Amino acid sequence: MLTDAPPILDFSAFYGVDEKAKTQLVEDVKKCCLHNGFFQIVGHKVSTELQEKTIKFAKEFFALPQEQKNKFHKDQTTWNRGYETMGSQILEAGTLPDLKEGFYIGEEISKDHPYFVQKKLNSGPNVWPTSVSDAKSWETTSMEYYKAMHALARDVLVVIGQTLDLGERYFDPFTTDAIATLRYLHYPPQPKDSDAKLSRGIGAHTDFGSVTLLMQDEVDGLQVWEVTTNEWLDVVPTKGAYVVNLGNMFMRWSNDRYFSNLHRVINKSGKERYSIPFFYSGNPDYVIDCLPNCKEEGETSKYPPITVEETIRGSYKASYGAADAYKKQQTTSYGEGLAMKLDDKDNREFYGSSISDSYRLKSELVSKSFKEIEMGRYQWELFVVTGFGWITDNFWSQGIGTIQPSIKLEFADVTMVGFSSIAYYAGLIFGASFWGISADFIGRKPAFNATLLIGGVFGAAVAGLSNFVGFCVMWAIIGTAAGGNVPVDSMIFLEFVPGSHQYLLTALSAWWNFGQVVVSLVGWVFLANFTCPTDSTPETCKRADNMGWRYVMITLGGMALVFAIIRLFVFKMPESPRYLLSKGRDAEAVEAVNYVARRNKKPEPLHLGMFQDIDRELGITVNEDEGRACLSHMAIMKGNLADFKSANYKDLFATRKLAQHTTIIWLIWLTIGIAYPLYFNFLPTYLAQKFTENNSLDLTYRNYCITSAVGVVGPISAAFAVNTRFGRRWMMGGSAIVAGIFLFGYTGATTPTGNLAFSCVTGLLGNFTYAIMYAFTPESFPGPHRGTGSGTAATLLRLGGLAASLIGTYTNFSVVPIYVSAVLWILVGVVSFGLPFETHGRSAI
Repeated sequence: MLTDAPPILDFSAFYGVDEKAKTQLVEDVKKCCLHNGFFQIVGHKVSTELQEKTIKFAKEFFALPQEQKNKFHKDQTTWNRGYETMGSQILEAGTLPDLKEGFYIGEEISKDHPYFVQKKLNSGPNVWPTSVSDAKSWETTSMEYYKAMHALARDVLVVIGQTLDLGERYFDPFTTDAIATLRYLHYPPQPKDSDAKLSRGIGAHTDFGSVTLLMQDEVDGLQVWEVTTNEWLDVVPTKGAYVVNLGNMFMRWSNDRYFSNLHRVINKSGKERYSIPFFYSGNPDYVIDCLPNCKEEGETSKYPPITVEETIRGSYKASYGAADAYKKQQTTSYGEGLAMKLDDKDNREFYGSSISDSYRLKSELVSKSFKEIEMGRYQWELFVVTGFGWITDNFWSQGIGTIQPSIKLEFADVTMVGFSSIAYYAGLIFGASFWGISADFIGRKPAFNATLLIGGVFGAAVAGLSNFVGFCVMWAIIGTAAGGNVPVDSMIFLEFVPGSHQYLLTALSAWWNFGQVVVSLVGWVFLANFTCPTDSTPETCKRADNMGWRYVMITLGGMALVFAIIRLFVFKMPESPRYLLSKGRDAEAVEAVNYVARRNKKPEPLHLGMFQDIDRELGITVNEDEGRACLSHMAIMKGNLADFKSANYKDLFATRKLAQHTTIIWLIWLTIGIAYPLYFNFLPTYLAQKFTENNSLDLTYRNYCITSAVGVVGPISAAFAVNTRFGRRWMMGGSAIVAGIFLFGYTGATTPTGNLAFSCVTGLLGNFTYAIMYAFTPESFPGPHRGTGSGTAATLLRLGGLAASLIGTYTNFSVVPIYVSAVLWILVGVVSFGLPFETHGRSAI
C-alpha cells in the first residue's frame, strides 16, 4: 500500500512576500482539490507547543473512568457539545458502530445569543469537564486552540478561493459569525480478532462541511481512498502537519468541480490513537449556491441553493440515525426476522428445491445491496469489458465465413470449405459446454480471463497456415475458446448489476453486432483489395496475391489480445458473489459486493453478520470462522470439481414450472442455433451468387457492412422494449414471428436494393430476438445452476449452428436455408409464449 498521500505543502508561502511561492502554493492546492480534495500543510501559524498541549489534554480526558466521562455527555444538551460515547455513529453502511469516542467543542455562545434562541446549528455554551486535573487550563487551552484553528481555516479558504480566481475577501460573508466544531477523538486499538470488514475506528465517509483541518498524533490509522488506483492510502502522521480536506458542502458549492473524498480510520497499530479534527461549517444562514467559475457558460447548477444549516443537519441525521437503527435492531432481534423480510414467494415456488433457502435469501440480500450501491462506474466498466467477449465471439463466428472464399481459392487440399465451419462448431460445442457448465464449479473468472487470450493467440496464428487440415484444427481450438465467451460474460454482468438495470444485459448483445460491423469493415478493406480474382484456382492463386484473409485474421487476433490484456491487467474484477454464495464462501461474497460499492464511491452495504443472521433464523449452524476461507486455492478448486455431478441437471427440473421453463428455453436455443446462421452466416455467399451482375467483393462487403450496422439497433431497441409491460417473453415471441415473416418476404426480393432492404429489416428483428434470448436465459436460471443452464443452452445453440453448416454446405447456399430459417423463427415465437416465468421487474437470484 502506498504511504505518500496526501502531499505535504509548505503553507508559509501564504504569509510571506514571495509571489512566485504563493502562486505555486495556489497551484498545488488546486491540483489536490481537483484530484481527491486532500492535502497536508506545514508552515502554518499554530505553534507546536499549543498542538502538544491540546493533545495532552485530550488524552487526559479520555483516560477518565467511563462514569466520569458520562457526566458530560452531549445528549444532556441539544446543541452538540460535550462527550460522545463509543459506537454513537455509523458512517459506513454495513459496518458495526464506529470504534471511537469524542468530545465536542465550539464557539462559546450564551443562551441569550440569537443563535441559541433561534436554535441554530451547534450553537450554545460549551460543556467543560470538571474531573480533569486542571479544569480551567483545560478550558483555556481548548478555546485558544479553537480560535487558532478558526483563523487557519479562514486562511485555507482564502487560498482555495484563489484557486478559483475569487477575490481574497470573497468568503468573508461565509466566515463572518461562522459555526465550527472542534472534536477531540480517541480510537482504542481494534481487537486482533475483529473483522476488519465490519469494524472501523470510523467508517468510510465524506465530511459534511466546507473544510476540515485534522491534527494526528504519532499513531497512524487514517486512510484516504485513491480513485486512480482504487485502493486505500495510509496517511502517515507528520509532526506539526494538518491534514486538510474538502467536505460535501464545498463539493456542492463548487458544482462537483472540487472533490469531497472518502476516508476512514482503522486502528490496527495496537496502540491508543488520538486525533483532533476541526470542522468548519460557516455562517449557518449563508446560502450555498454555485460558486463563480464553477460552471461553463450556459451550464446550470447541479444543486439548488441550500443554507449551511440545512445541509449539515441532514448529514448529522443520517449518520446518527444509522447507529440508532442498528442498536434498536440488536434489541429487537430484527423484529419479524431478516429472512422473513427477504422471502419472495414467487421465487420460492418457481425454484423450489433446486436451491437452498439459505442461498435464495442471501442472494436476495445481495440484490438489495446492489440496489443500494446503484448503477455506477464499476458496472459501466464491466459493460464494456464483458462486451469484449461478445465482440470476439462475432470475430470468429463471422470471421470464418468471411475468409472461407479466399481459402478455397488458395489451398490445394480443400475438398469442401464448409468442413472448416464444422470443425469450428465442434470446438464451439465443446467450449460452450465446458466453460459454461464449469462456471458453476470452478467459478466465472477462469473463463472470463482465458477465453479471449486463447482465441486471440490462435486467431492470429491462423494467418501463418498454408494447408486446409491445419486451418480446420486451428478453428476447432478457436471455437473451444469462443464457446465460453457469451454465456459466461452474460452471467458475470448479470451478477454484478442492480435489478433496476438488468435490462442492459439485453443491450449487451449490441457488442456482438458491433463485432460483426468490425469483421465486415476489416473484410471489406483487406479481402476486396488483397484477394485473388474469384475465378482463380489453387494453381493460379499464389500466397503473395491472397494475403487479405491473413491480414483479417492478424487484425482480429490482435484486437482480441488487446481485449484480453485489458481484462487481465487493467480491469480488476472479484469473483461473482452469487457463485461464492453457492460454494458457502460468504465472507468472500461480502467482500465482492463491497468492492463494487467502493469502486462506485458508495458506502459498503453488506457485512458477514447479515448472512449469518439468515442462517440462524433458518436453524442452520453458523460457522463463525468460515474455515473455507482459510483453504488454499488448490484445495478450493478440488472441492469445487468434486461437486461436478449429474444431479445438477436434475436441479433444473426440480419443480413443474422450472422443468417446463428449462425445456422450452433449451428448445428455443437449439432452434435459433439453426435459424440464425442459416440466414446470416451464409448471407455474403448467397448475395454474391444471387445477384451475379453486381457480385464484386467490394459490393458484397459494402452490403454486408450496411446490414451489420443496422443489426446493432436490434439489441439496443430490445433493451428498452423488455422494460415495458410486455416483458421478456412476449417481446421475444412477437419479434421472432415478425422476423420469420420478413424472411419469407426476403426471398422475393428481385433487385439488389430490395434485397438489401429486406436483409436489414430481418437482421434487425433477428438480433432483437437474439438479444432477449441471451439475456432472459441467465436471468431465469438460479445462480448455483446458471452456468449449467446457460452453458447447456449455448451448447445446443452451437449444435444448431453445426446443423446449419451442414445444411448450407450441402444445399450450395441456395434459397433453401432462407426458407428453413423463416419457419424456425416463427416456431421460436410460438414456443416462447409457453414460458411459465417472467423476469421483468425481478432481480436475478
